Amino acid sequence: MGIFDRSTQGHVTPPVEVTLERGAIAFFAETIGETDPVHLDVEAAQAAGHPDVLAPATYAVVVGTFAGQKAARQGQPDLLTLINGDLRVLLHGTEAYDYHGPMFAGDTVTVQNEVTGFSDPKGGKLEIAHVTTRITHPERGPIVTATRGIIHRLG
Repeated sequence: MGIFDRSTQGHVTPPVEVTLERGAIAFFAETIGETDPVHLDVEAAQAAGHPDVLAPATYAVVVGTFAGQKAARQGQPDLLTLINGDLRVLLHGTEAYDYHGPMFAGDTVTVQNEVTGFSDPKGGKLEIAHVTTRITHPERGPIVTATRGIIHRLG
């Protein structure tokens, strides 16, 4: 028998709004070694036709983390608490991102997670929680859809 709370299948977390900050985007871009000035400098971004600094594609992970922290401050359980994730046996699983549009500094986006299911590969030695995270902009619609597997190693 697994550890995840399988009664959470189908659960969709309340929407959390996150405003993207220019400094945080530039810090992240520098941290991952991004050198394209559209991620670092507003004038370069605007010269390239963007309204502000462009978030690197992988910044979606940061937005998801910020949303989880904000939800926790609002008294909502974080995703791992919701599904009964056990850090003692938790492994990083798969992640896949579908990008539908760019994110810019100054954007306020909405983040929601959906627990889409569970599986028990390797004869039950692993259990996987399947989660979809959607980041949307109120005017531009879907920005990023991330799917990931959160793994418990049971045997």
